[in-house]
Amino acid sequence: MYTNEEINLITLSGFSLPYEINKKLLSDLDSAEPDFKKYESFLIKTFSRGVYNKVTGDYGDSSYRAQILRELEKKAIKCVTYFSDDYPETLKNIKDPPVVLYCKGDTNLLRTRCFSIVGSRRTLPKILSSCKKISRELSQEFTIVTGLAEGADSKAIEGALDNGGKVVSVLANGLDHIYPSCNAGLLRKVAQSGLVITEHLPQEKPRPYYFPIRNRIIAGLSVGTLVVSAGAKSGAVITANYANDYGRDVFAFPYCADVNSGEGCNELIKNGASLTRNVLDIFAEYGLDLKRRKKIELSETEKTVFDLIKKSGEAFLPEIADKLNKPIAEITTVIMSLTIKGLAAGIGGNRYVAIQ
Repeated sequence: MYTNEEINLITLSGFSLPYEINKKLLSDLDSAEPDFKKYESFLIKTFSRGVYNKVTGDYGDSSYRAQILRELEKKAIKCVTYFSDDYPETLKNIKDPPVVLYCKGDTNLLRTRCFSIVGSRRTLPKILSSCKKISRELSQEFTIVTGLAEGADSKAIEGALDNGGKVVSVLANGLDHIYPSCNAGLLRKVAQSGLVITEHLPQEKPRPYYFPIRNRIIAGLSVGTLVVSAGAKSGAVITANYANDYGRDVFAFPYCADVNSGEGCNELIKNGASLTRNVLDIFAEYGLDLKRRKKIELSETEKTVFDLIKKSGEAFLPEIADKLNKPIAEITTVIMSLTIKGLAAGIGGNRYVAIQ
């Protein structure tokens, strides 16, 4: 399942050493093999001889390494490491990329084009509605990345789930914990349809200083970040600042001057963020089709009839029924449905063409 390089990083991550220490051991992530000997005196001085001996001893112990992998598998956690094929390039190119991502869900989403939506827990009801709507629309073209907080994060997740579940929720704690607990159901839905990730070991509890550090991952995964609400000093502004530092696009909803939950957004716009009123402002930035394309669901019969019309160029209704060995009345109903969905058009004489 994992390469030896990946297991090296998973094992190293399991010691809960500070990020800076891991980075030093891996020579700024040039190698998956930690150089314990080179930093022996430094590690002993920083921790102790006992800790150093335990870390170096356990690292090379095959039974210890196997136990770590078994525990992760029991919890249905998959690891994507810095040296994994599916580690996203957008994240690899930031200043301090996480060494290991602990994941639940569809890790293929890490290889898609991502766009983050962030905002405050205290967000106006009208803005929450707009957040959910724009997330649903953006998920036509992007995988949505956000946190798990109440307010804007939750609405961004709900919008993406409504459109098929292209969403990544980045946690500031390990996967054994749910924070906030009121979003337990929402987190389960993300794990089932999208992806939940964290750089922390499963048992790690949320800590206040983990949240701003987590925000670098949200910004790092994304080609752009939309701030839907933010106080003057908020985590959403921190995420936008990371995005700026990484050379990514920043967008923000505009607010009236007297709305506290929009002060951060107005400041971001003042400093160069793109003023965003709706999804078209973001689509235009990336040269995307400005028509709000909707995913059209087709039944098996509808798909078969549509493919036949498309292949024929021009199809006669009785001939379609004959080829598919179906009653004409049934095919008539199916073609009417395709016409309503904008996929077929009648050209007279019971003949139809596909609209692509």
